[in-house]
Amino acid sequence: MKPVPAWFRYLAYVMAALFATCVALQYNDPDPIRWMVSYGVATVISALLPVRREAWIAAAAVGVGAVAWAGYLIYLTWGVIGVGDLTHDMSMKGGAVEEGREAGGLAIVAVWLLAAAAFRRTRS
Repeated sequence: MKPVPAWFRYLAYVMAALFATCVALQYNDPDPIRWMVSYGVATVISALLPVRREAWIAAAAVGVGAVAWAGYLIYLTWGVIGVGDLTHDMSMKGGAVEEGREAGGLAIVAVWLLAAAAFRRTRS
């Protein structure tokens, strides 16, 4: 097996810091607990990926879960909001904009964890 390159360690720790920041920003969300847990799990897995080879399994599992959850949220908001609505005030479209933004966050988690899992699986 190949060793984990420095760029991967750096990127994993940057993503862990990003997800930790997301946890902190959820305190004023209408449903903070599930998002704090989701981003918290992504934080821990991201921090473990450079040092624990078997962390790729958790990364893959959580990544697949994030894809499914994001897909469900996209299904709920499809046709209700457009991509441009995600950057505007929520007052007109309400909860659909929030769900669209949540799907975006889950997509970031999913892409990172699945890509990192695929890469980490091949490294010792």
